[in-house]
Amino acid sequence: MAPNAVTVDSRPSAVVDIGSNSIRLVIFRDRSRAPTAVFNERVICGIGRDMALTGRLHPQGVAQALANLPRFAAITNSMDINDTSLLATAATREAEDGPEFLAKIEKIFDRPILQLDGDEEARLAAAGVVCGLPKARGMVADLGGGSLELAALLKGSMGDFVTLPLGPLRLLSTVGDNRSEVATRVNEVLSDVPWMCDAVKDGAIYIVGGAWRALARLHMVQTGYPLRVIHNYSIGGREAAEFCDVVAGLGASSLSRIDAVPKARAATLPIAAAVLRRLILESGAEKIVFSALGIREGKVFDMLDDRAKNEDPLIVASEDVASRESRFPGVGDAMFNWVAPLFPEESPSESRLRRATCLLGDIGWHEHPDYRAEQVYFRILRLPLLAVTHGDKTQIALAVYRRYGGRMNDQALRTAEALLSEADILWSRRLGAALRLVETLTAGNTRLLEGAKLKLSDKHLTLKMKDGNAALVGDIVRSRFKSLARQFDREPVIEGKGL
Repeated sequence: MAPNAVTVDSRPSAVVDIGSNSIRLVIFRDRSRAPTAVFNERVICGIGRDMALTGRLHPQGVAQALANLPRFAAITNSMDINDTSLLATAATREAEDGPEFLAKIEKIFDRPILQLDGDEEARLAAAGVVCGLPKARGMVADLGGGSLELAALLKGSMGDFVTLPLGPLRLLSTVGDNRSEVATRVNEVLSDVPWMCDAVKDGAIYIVGGAWRALARLHMVQTGYPLRVIHNYSIGGREAAEFCDVVAGLGASSLSRIDAVPKARAATLPIAAAVLRRLILESGAEKIVFSALGIREGKVFDMLDDRAKNEDPLIVASEDVASRESRFPGVGDAMFNWVAPLFPEESPSESRLRRATCLLGDIGWHEHPDYRAEQVYFRILRLPLLAVTHGDKTQIALAVYRRYGGRMNDQALRTAEALLSEADILWSRRLGAALRLVETLTAGNTRLLEGAKLKLSDKHLTLKMKDGNAALVGDIVRSRFKSLARQFDREPVIEGKGL
């Protein structure tokens, strides 16, 4: 049977993040294990620019921030959000005039601001990674404009942590744009973190921060990666270090001409790349994984109770979409249970993917019939699903594509062809065919499944109809049941009184 329904607090929440390089407002629709942003706006101000030299916030950056923050306050007030979290990071905790700047922000929002120390910043970054990747193991690295936070992760819990003066804005201020001197400085600082190698052994570095996300986008473009989704995008350690070496050698003018690089990141991206390269080499990491979730999502995750924190974010997100877009309530769980006999030896990870697929299996009904399969395929690929690899998400998308009758020779399936193995594709084809049979047999009203049952044996796939339900079996049901049996290399058998 499917697990119990998830817990969701429907009240919206908001986080305003005052960073060394940017200010950002994120509004989350509700407070659940799978936080969904309904509004996300960033303004790059650079309040931490030159602070390492002057000891004060950059005047132009402060003016730009104070000019934009009233807009953030007006937006949150218009949405009746009563618990907006205001978070300040490295620049304001170190600057001489940081408290004065924060007092002005508190006046704008009429609420207190939380000045994070380095430890708390590292903890919230780690919480954000765990929110999106519950099984993360290794080390979280969160690069802001002024600092780099590192935190060891083991089975969802944070171990050692440290904050380091290695933000790109700080490095540009202290050592300039000399990449050799940047590398030397980064090496000196990282040499004082003795636990890094142990943390990443048998794990990965989980990457957080806007500059590094820009680096991931650039890598996707350069390698022709078929799915432009940052969250859980992974690169081998050696490949990542070599790519960072190339980017670190480029100038801001060269990077600004590349469409994939935000203009506001061109100046700091080479420094960010240099920091990541040294971090990979010094730690010996064999894999890096990019997280789209960081301290803002970590703050929301912190507010959940223990039951909600222990829920599966993939299922929470899938149930949320299904509740809003499926034709009938409970369709996903009914399909999950009914097709279970077809997958008797599935692993727990396969079971959760099958459940997510069943939950999302009816969300394309309102699309134009000629485009349903393709539309729902791309929709699922681009949904902000958490706790899944890109391959997992593609398996789900392909299965629902097949449920809507999508053809396997369609050019739209380039992502599936690139990311999935033959076994993965077979799983999607089988599950998709099963869900297609469910739709045909019941017209979407899964209460009719109570009159039918599947049985898989060594030679046959049997559809057993209870007495009085033979009328549900028409020619199209027979055809699609035959197609399903073919996917399992079984002979189709339909049993029941009147058949």
